[in-house]
Parts: sequence; C-alpha cells; structure tokens
Amino acid sequence: MIRRFVLLLIALLVTVISLSGCIARNGEERPAAKAGFLDLRQWSFADDGELSLTGEWSFYGGQLLMPGEAGLTRASSVLVPRSWNSYPGVSGINHGQGYATYKLQVIVEPTDRVLALRVPNIFSSYKLWVNGKLLAEQGKVGTSRSDSEAMQYPRIVTFNANAGKIELVVQVSNFQHRKGGIWVPFRLGSSDTVISNQLKTTGKEMIILGSLIIIGVYHIGLYAFRRQEAFTAHFGLLCLFVAARAAVTGENFLLQLLPISWEAGMKIEYISFALSAVSGYLYVYRLFPLDASKRIIPFVIGIGMSLVAFVLFTPAIVYTKQLTFFQLYVVAVSVYLLILLIKATMRKRIGAAFVLTGLTVFVLTVLNDMFFYNEWLVYAQLVPLGLFFFMLMQSFIISKRFSNAMYQVEHVSSELRELNAHLEERIKERTLALSDAVETLAHTNRELQRSELSRRQLMSNISHDLRTPITLLQGYLEAFQDGVVKSAEQQRRYLRMMIGKVGGLNRLIHDLFELTKLEAGQTRFDFAEVRLGQWIEQLNDQYEIDVVSSGLRFRCDFHSTNSSQEGHAHEKEQQNRIRLSLDLPRMDQVFANVIYNAIKHTEKGGEIALSFFFDETSNRVIATVSDTGSGIEEEHLPFIFDRFYKKEISRNSAEGGSGLGLAIAKEIVEAHGGTIGAVSSLDKGTMIWFALPASLG
Repeated sequence: MIRRFVLLLIALLVTVISLSGCIARNGEERPAAKAGFLDLRQWSFADDGELSLTGEWSFYGGQLLMPGEAGLTRASSVLVPRSWNSYPGVSGINHGQGYATYKLQVIVEPTDRVLALRVPNIFSSYKLWVNGKLLAEQGKVGTSRSDSEAMQYPRIVTFNANAGKIELVVQVSNFQHRKGGIWVPFRLGSSDTVISNQLKTTGKEMIILGSLIIIGVYHIGLYAFRRQEAFTAHFGLLCLFVAARAAVTGENFLLQLLPISWEAGMKIEYISFALSAVSGYLYVYRLFPLDASKRIIPFVIGIGMSLVAFVLFTPAIVYTKQLTFFQLYVVAVSVYLLILLIKATMRKRIGAAFVLTGLTVFVLTVLNDMFFYNEWLVYAQLVPLGLFFFMLMQSFIISKRFSNAMYQVEHVSSELRELNAHLEERIKERTLALSDAVETLAHTNRELQRSELSRRQLMSNISHDLRTPITLLQGYLEAFQDGVVKSAEQQRRYLRMMIGKVGGLNRLIHDLFELTKLEAGQTRFDFAEVRLGQWIEQLNDQYEIDVVSSGLRFRCDFHSTNSSQEGHAHEKEQQNRIRLSLDLPRMDQVFANVIYNAIKHTEKGGEIALSFFFDETSNRVIATVSDTGSGIEEEHLPFIFDRFYKKEISRNSAEGGSGLGLAIAKEIVEAHGGTIGAVSSLDKGTMIWFALPASLG
C-alpha cells in the first residue's frame, strides 16, 4: 500500500510539472507577438486573467534606444523569452556580452482600469519604459563592464491604458553573466490580478523557503542532541543549501531584503548548487552505510569543494560559463544515489523506499532547473518544491524510526513491569538456588577434605610400606656384613625374608604403576568372548581351595528361579547361552583383589559366596562377592574405591597389600563398560557387586 501511494504521488507530481509549462488553456491558443506587435483586443483581463507577453519582439543589438527613438539599423525579430545568446547573427552581442534594446507594441481595448506588468529577472541590468515613462530600473545599464552594474529581482509596475496602446521599451546590458537578455516572460494583466498572483507566488515560495530553513535547523539540532543519527545533520545541511539557492533565484528574496550585491548572490547560488550534491551523498551514505561506498566520499567532497573554491576566487563572468561542469557533477552524484537506493530498496533496508521516492522527485526537479538554465524548457524553477516533497519522505523515515523506538521502549517497559511483578519470586528462586549451590560446595569441600586426608594417610602408608621393608633389608644385610649370620640355615632363612620384603616392594610399585596406567587409559585390554557358565566354573576351581584352606565356607552359583533337576539342566544351558566380552586375566585380578580382601576380613567359620544373575531387561550380568566378615561403616562405604582412601577403613586391600586393590578393580570394571559398587553392614558382612554388559547367544 505504501509503495502504491508513493508511486501515485510521483505520477501526480510529474503530471503537475508537465502541465505547468503548457501554454494553452482548454484547447485555445494564447495570443503571441509577431514582428514586435501584439494584438490583445480579443483578450479580457477580467475574464481570461493575466497573459505572458511571449512571441517575436523587436530587437536592436548593440543599441540603447530611448522611447520614440529610431534605431540606426533595422530591428530584428527575436523570440522572448530567450537569452540573446540563442539569437543567430545578432550584431553587438559577443558570447552573451553586450547591450541591446527590446521593443513591443501592445494593442488592448481602451479601459479605465489600471493595468500591471510583472517584470521578471533580466540579465543582468535593465531600464523599462511604458508609454514613454521610465517605470522600472535594476542595476546600471552601460555599454561596457566598467560603466554597467548588475542587479536583478522581479517587480511589478502599474500604468493606465486609456488610449488602448502600450509601448514597451527595455534597455538591457550584460557584461557579468554568461547569458543576457530576457529569459522569463513579462506578464500583463489587471493590477488586481497581477498583484494577487504575485502575492500567491511570493507566499508559496516564502512558505517553501521558510520550511526549508526550519526543517534544516531542526535536523541539525537533532544531530546536536543525538550524535548517533549523523544523517540528520547532512539532511539539515541539504535543506539549508537548497534554501540558500532558492533565496537568490526566482523572487530573489535575499537580494531584496539584505544589502547583498548581485555578484555575492550569484556565488551563493553556485556554491549552494555544488554543496547540495555533497550533503545529499553524505545523507544517503549515513542512512545506508552497508550499501553506499565509503571510497566515493573523497571524490564527491573533493570535486564539490574544488567547484566551491573556483566560484569563490573567480568573477561571475568566468564561473557561470562553466555551468556545464556543475551540472554534470550533480547529475553524476544523483544517478549514483538512485542506483544505490534501488539496491537498498531491493535489500529491504528500513526507509529505503521512502528515500528513493523522495530523491527521484527531487532529481526530476533538479533536471527541470537544468533544462531551464539551458533554455531547453521554459518551466519555472522547481527544486525547492522537489526538496519539499523529499522532506515529506524524510518525515516518514523519522516517523518510522520514532515508532520503532517507541515500540522498543514499550517492549522494554513491559518487560520491566513483568520483572518487577515477579521479582520477589525470582529472588526466592535465586536464593534457594544459591543455598543449594552453597550446600553443594560445602559437601564438595568436605569430600575434598576427606580425600586429602585419605591421600595423606595413603602416602603415609606407602611411605611406611616402603620404609619398613627397606629398613629390614638394611638390617639383614648389616647382619650378613657383621658376621652375625653364620650358619647355612640362618643364611637361608634371612635370604627368604629378604626375598619376601623385596617381593612386597615390587607388588606395591607394580600396583601404583598399574593404577596410573588404568586411570590414564594407557592399559591395553585383550577382549575375548567368554561363556558365563565356563567363567563360573573357572572362578570356582580357582578360588575354592584358597577359601576353604583359610577355614571358610565357599559357594559359587548362578541364581535361577527353577530348583528342579530339569530346572538345573535348563539353568546350565542358559549359562552357556550368556556371553560376555572379557579380558580374563584383568577380571581375574579384580576377583582376586576382592576375594582375598574378604578372606582377610572374615573370621574362621564364616562364608564367602560368589553369585551370578543375568538381567534380561538391561542385558547385564550381575556378579557379587559376599562375605560374613566385619563389614564397613556406612559413612565410609561411598569411598572404598577411591585410591586415596585409607585402607584400614575402606578394606581397599588386605593387610600387607599395596592399598590400591579396589581402586584397580574399579578401573578394570569400568574399562569393560560395567559398574562396581558395595553394600555392607557393620559386623554383618560386605557384598561387592559388578554389573557387566552381556548378550544372549
């Protein structure tokens, strides 16, 4: 909908521009002068309004004639409005520089009403006589640059036409501008109509000029208070530059209100024209920095400032002749900006469509003004109107950004209200979470302290286990050295004791090395498929003699729900169907550590039992080693598989061992993809269980 609306506005504006230059109303051809004569007896100023005095005027090049004075040569018929540069073969005019006299005879119906003539800007000085009376003069008409002075702004003169005849004589000289003569038509009508239309035109241009100045200052003020939006400063400067140019063209308000010379007004016009392109590019660049090229900025600014310097340090007669370069520069920047904005619109940048629409209309009005100054069209200057439309598009952008900002503010405010509403609940939740974290940290700290205490105890045990046999070995060797041991029997006994101590040291060192490799994942496992029934028989044969010889009962069985003979046969078959992937030597090491620990902590007459059960839901074999020994206190039970937990409490190994048996067992079981745990009651016994992956064959 917005794009259709914008396109409709463009179409309407182009239509208005196109129709503004038409010279016909309702299909009727307006009267035009021929050979210096214009008959308006059929024209009613009361009914038809004012009329532009266009057509063929009498022209005397190189002559300044007074009313009633005949020319030295025959008059030429030239088109007005046109600059005299376009008149072919006119003598006295050299590249637009020179002086001449225009004459026009107008016949009207005799009337008692006062008529008015709107005199346009004439380049670059003139004198106007109506029916022999000098009614208007701007600047100083002369025959050379030294005795002439340029000045221009439109004015209205009134006179009576009782005789029905109006004779216009206009002396014009130009030695300061690239073009001279009457560019814009005179307009004739009743004084009321001409003055009313002039007031409307003046009011319209004043409104546009005032709007440009106000909006320009407003946007610069926005930038002063919010530096993040740099595009507002460049848009404000663009408005002020166009306003400055509008103030010294058309109605020339600046020259009428302030004591400014014609030369200064021309410099303001050309400088503003060049700087408008600079500020326009910077404005679009700041709006869409991702689409515009930063490398173009030095060229745009450099060329623009070069043109400004050229205007400042040369007279109007020099830089006005280079208008083509100014126009090419502005057209090149405008075309680049249009391409850039088309890309930004296709990429759906915020506000790109509005800027593209406004800039398109603005560029069209700039082209219209270029056509006007090159006399390709005779329409009025429309740049201020185009920029005014551009400002409307800019207001849409600001409104959209403002609405987006308000939406963000409302969204944040809503979140803040919701946050405040639930703040107490969230504080409670955070407090509970913090309390839980503190409790967890405290528990972890206690475990770390216990682990550190165990580590110290283990290091003390290892130091004792290392120091004691070494001390004994040293004593035995000194006994040999001092000759205390003499008989062969004593020597053999001392050697056996020494070998035993060395074996203990070797086991301790081996266990430490083994546990370190297991924990680092550097131990190699040779897995093989083993049937559960075969493994149970092997364990039974391997440990039954050792347990029974220690004065304990021994049992090794597979748990099944059937107790009949057929049930036992089925149970044996099922054991052979259950298969495990095991490194048998490593698993034998696990059972050895656990069983010999149980033997050391179980009094004679007790029992040690190995039990196996297959859990079909999890496809795991549950193996347990139970004893009826002294048991382990509940508070120490979770730590018995820690390598740093003291062996007296944890039963990590039997007396005389390294103290690392259960820690090694845990690493081996987990390497098989299983888990290990313990259940114990003080003075009632302990059960160590393993859960190992298995499958049914």
